[in-house]
Amino acid sequence: MSNPLSYLLLTKLKNQIKSFFKSPVKIICLIFFIAMIVVTVISGNAADAAGKVFGDIRELTAGITVFYSVMFVLMSYKGFGNGASMFSMSDVNFIFPAPFHQRKVLFYGLFQQIGASLLLGLFILFQYSWMHNAFNISYGTLLIILLGYAMTVFFAQIVAMAIYAFTSADDGKKRLVRTVYFIIIAVFAVYIAVLALGDQTQLVANAVKAVNGRLVGLFPVSGWIGSAVAGFIVGNAFNTVLGLALCAVFLIALVCLITYGKQDFYEDVLKSSEVAQSAITARKEGRIADASPSRVKVGKTGIEKGFGASVLYYKHRLENRRSRVFFLEPTRLTFAVMTIILAVFMKRAGISAIFATAVFFQIFTTALGRFNKELTKPFIYMLPEPPLKKMLFALAEVLPSTIAEALIIFIPVALIVGASPLDTVLCIVARLSYAFLITVGNIVVERLWGGSGSKMAVMLLYFAILLVMAAPGIALAVIPAILNPDAMQNATVFLALTVGNLPVSLLGLYLCRNMLQYAELNDR
Repeated sequence: MSNPLSYLLLTKLKNQIKSFFKSPVKIICLIFFIAMIVVTVISGNAADAAGKVFGDIRELTAGITVFYSVMFVLMSYKGFGNGASMFSMSDVNFIFPAPFHQRKVLFYGLFQQIGASLLLGLFILFQYSWMHNAFNISYGTLLIILLGYAMTVFFAQIVAMAIYAFTSADDGKKRLVRTVYFIIIAVFAVYIAVLALGDQTQLVANAVKAVNGRLVGLFPVSGWIGSAVAGFIVGNAFNTVLGLALCAVFLIALVCLITYGKQDFYEDVLKSSEVAQSAITARKEGRIADASPSRVKVGKTGIEKGFGASVLYYKHRLENRRSRVFFLEPTRLTFAVMTIILAVFMKRAGISAIFATAVFFQIFTTALGRFNKELTKPFIYMLPEPPLKKMLFALAEVLPSTIAEALIIFIPVALIVGASPLDTVLCIVARLSYAFLITVGNIVVERLWGGSGSKMAVMLLYFAILLVMAAPGIALAVIPAILNPDAMQNATVFLALTVGNLPVSLLGLYLCRNMLQYAELNDR
């Protein structure tokens, strides 16, 4: 073939497809994924009724633009740290030394990144139910929203790589670029805030109008993509074409800047590729990498508190303090801010829909808790204490963080949607019950699987167990709504979820009470 890199891309794609159909676990995961999408579509369409009043579609388009912008800022900011790489270590070892022009290698990395960007946005497919009920969008429109998210992630990775390539060797240049970066963000944020606060009685309406305005549509990349997607949704072809054209010009400019600039991006992406490879290797070996700020404020040294099994709780508190910049871990804080922002534009959907979104995010934040990390270390197994006691103290650190996270999320959300105090309190309690349920689900998976084997199989088992454990609470909430829809209230739903979650969680914890006693240290 005249172009070896094209041949390599096509061959890798062909081999991935072949390996997929040769893996029963992957096929089962695909069937499970399709089934969940079908359930989402059916549940969304089941609520259709003649004469139903839907929300203003401009609220949805504004929420999409804000969501894209938050994700773009969070991901592109990595360029000031370790950067973001579109290459694996095999690319670094075999393709970089080969006699290929840097531009062709960069395009090779860009094409690889397109698929990864789409995979990162698959969770959007499960948002059809509330989006359809609130704004009457079709599934085709949801796919366009997914495509816009993939484009946002794609451009964020390229921008992060470009920032790292041109600033990593010069601290002065890095400070200058970072200052300009934040000034641009601040200008648009202040503009939206000023317009929104101009008339506090119309706060949401003013914010929606500002975000959908022409100026915010000029916000680099995410504003263009948001404007293009919004143009498609509302039927404004000019905004769609303009947004896509700006993205195309920006992509060409970035590629030219990286390939024709004086910087050698091979050397610049090496560190980020090594970091990514280290994380992959750690997962394969059953270790969980613990992310910490580049500058850790040590403060006091030593645990100083606790005796026996209780030392695990104080150890986790100390680790949490050193690994976070704010009072919550960066991942928890990011999802909390995203939920609050989405609540502004999901106001019509109500607190129940926002609660469902927050619980979905909670699956990822809870899975990153200290307990899972502790199981990969020998200390918890060596403590001469009863297994259940060690497990309870190792899980105890989840409670303060979860309570703080629930309060930070749902107090502002309640003010935004106008929920009653009773609904707010029961919503927070229900979210705590889901934190307990998800944590116990992690324990059950660890007890059954032991931390080895196919990661795809573990993921399938994890979600299947969570669905089974959550089923009683969901049934208690859904069945009364089916029997008497008019009498169903948010407080009743949250109470039913809590009543269903707690007994199942306690039963799972009881059945796994001796997990630490029978775990084999040599397998860790």
